[in-house]
Amino acid sequence: MTTTASEMSTRLRVLTRLGFWGSLLGGLLLPWTIMLSVDVFVRHIPFARAWRSFSLHLFTPGYNFFLIGVLTAVPFVVLAVVILLHLGTAPIQHALIPRRRALGLACAGLGMLAHAGRTHAEVLIHPDAQGALAYLYLPIVLLAILPLGYGLGRILATMLLPRPSA
Repeated sequence: MTTTASEMSTRLRVLTRLGFWGSLLGGLLLPWTIMLSVDVFVRHIPFARAWRSFSLHLFTPGYNFFLIGVLTAVPFVVLAVVILLHLGTAPIQHALIPRRRALGLACAGLGMLAHAGRTHAEVLIHPDAQGALAYLYLPIVLLAILPLGYGLGRILATMLLPRPSA
């Protein structure tokens, strides 16, 4: 069963929009979600008290949870723009091209998400004086993971997705 160009175009538009907004919102909300989760599940603080503490420290000097969220979100904004420009302009006549691009971008996004999540969890679970430095290096490392993850995803797509028969 083959898909028509209009069905592929609709799927590609939906996939591009979901990837774009998922990357933007996920990148911004990831550190805050992890902060609340560590308070609730690791430190066993009731959610209402954890939320109150989080909201009080969102813009407080010395905590700067908002700045931490923005620093983490910057590489995900770059990923969202790459998704929009790279996947959104994929030719729909050849179904293999958008699929390979989508798998490459998915691997890049998942790699960035995994590294950012692990970094935030490690800093929050094992706090020390130099732990905040991880937040400064995190955007640089995430931007380095973006092309590496994309390349890995394209290699996987070449191996896993069948070539169309002529």
